[in-house]
Amino acid sequence: MSHIEMNILGEAGNDLLDRLKLLPHEVVGTLRIFSGQQGEYWVGIIPSLNVSGYGENEVDAFEALKENLDTFFEDLFQLSEAERGIAMANIGWKTEKTFPKKFSNSYVDEQKVLKNFDHPEQVKKSILQTA
Repeated sequence: MSHIEMNILGEAGNDLLDRLKLLPHEVVGTLRIFSGQQGEYWVGIIPSLNVSGYGENEVDAFEALKENLDTFFEDLFQLSEAERGIAMANIGWKTEKTFPKKFSNSYVDEQKVLKNFDHPEQVKKSILQTA
């Protein structure tokens, strides 16, 4: 797996669940991204995968996030299918019983907003979808 094509679709609602389908050489799914300013940098984070990126502006933060997400999936696909399942379970993902190659994660914090941003009221929730 060399590079995953991803698109940021816009604002995410609170009812969206992160979902992934891990095929032999492809990832399909949607993930929630939380972004905002922390200090003088912008931060983008996908809490359900514990992957983040930062930059001097939101665009740079998203580019760094995409690079780190690509690295995450490259490392994940170095594992056997059974090991991938264990690795995903270790970070809170569950295999869907009817579709064993699909994973879902229902991560939602109590206030529906991530903490530790300088301006939590301005945290933006977006959707990242593989293309």
